[in-house]
Amino acid sequence: MARTVKTTSTGSGTLVEDRDAGAKAPPVTKHTFHLAVTNLKGGVAKTTTAVNVAWGLVDAGLSCLVVDLDMQANATSDLGFDISEVRENGLNMASVLRGQCEIESILLQYGDTELWVAPSSKALTDAERTLSSEIGGEKRLSQKLSAVQGRFDVIIFDCGPNLNLLTINALSLADYLIIPVQTEYLAAHGTLSLLDTVAQVRDNYNPGLTILPILPTMYTAKNSQEQATLGELNRLVSDLVPIFEPVPRATVFSKASAAGHPALRASARSKAVATYRDYVKLILKHIRAAQAAQAKAG
Repeated sequence: MARTVKTTSTGSGTLVEDRDAGAKAPPVTKHTFHLAVTNLKGGVAKTTTAVNVAWGLVDAGLSCLVVDLDMQANATSDLGFDISEVRENGLNMASVLRGQCEIESILLQYGDTELWVAPSSKALTDAERTLSSEIGGEKRLSQKLSAVQGRFDVIIFDCGPNLNLLTINALSLADYLIIPVQTEYLAAHGTLSLLDTVAQVRDNYNPGLTILPILPTMYTAKNSQEQATLGELNRLVSDLVPIFEPVPRATVFSKASAAGHPALRASARSKAVATYRDYVKLILKHIRAAQAAQAKAG
């Protein structure tokens, strides 16, 4: 059966609609790695981290899908897509999780690159409540993503700033966890609670989940309070998880977001951008090591 694909330009990307439900999925040729980006506190540069890590991986030659699991749909809008259009046409993660459409039918392509987005909408909150009442709801995301496993090198989950069932779904599926932490007192102390949650997810769902070095964000080196908070973060968690070099506070991220592009693509000279590039190199090192181990085992 022929496969019919309709594409519609939208913002800086392309909406791809697969209208042939009977078409066979392409053979799996890649092992897909999964990264979850989460923090139980909002405003810590979580989406900024997800989007820019995704672009850094694409820039390194990998294909990447960002699954927007936040009802605010910031990852969707940060890449230049119209979230009102996504809400109105019903092609978003809420519809996928409800079983109203398949994951392939909602994918948005960022320009002509290998960066794609599975968009979100406010309806995601209702979809999460529905999953909470269903047996096996904690595995729904894995089930719905099965059709695109092997199509992408990396799938990144941009989780909401709360511990709901969608976040548990993402942590249960992830190979790696990225925790951005603003250098602010409450955010630093909240990290211990998140690490406790991660330990429970490991025990109950995903023993192989690896926590990558914690990424301090929005750091002002000349601010004595932020210096103290960074020191407190190291004191609290460095025995459990390494702390990465802090990302300096910079306007480049808000400007890039407003323009609908990752800062790593829009700016080459920023110290903050350079820090993210170094973090991407760390992630690539983990991925390459895992690929080598798989090749040796296979």
